[in-house]
Amino acid sequence: MASENEEKVELGFNAVPDTKPKKDWVLLSLRVVAFLATSAATLVMAFNKQTKNFIVATTGNTPITATISAKFNQTPAFV
Repeated sequence: MASENEEKVELGFNAVPDTKPKKDWVLLSLRVVAFLATSAATLVMAFNKQTKNFIVATTGNTPITATISAKFNQTPAFV
């Protein structure tokens, strides 16, 4: 039995390890990755320009073409 006057020996570690610094870096890196993915998707949607050339008629050896461009507001996900 330990006497009342005896000092307790302190160990140099806690029972529960402190994982806060590692958790902060993980959350920060996930936020950065999510922001970069969102900005990449925004740039693709904003600068995406789809054009299609159709041959409407042929006069002699000269084809007459019509160019049709898809617009940003014609994306099927937003209909």
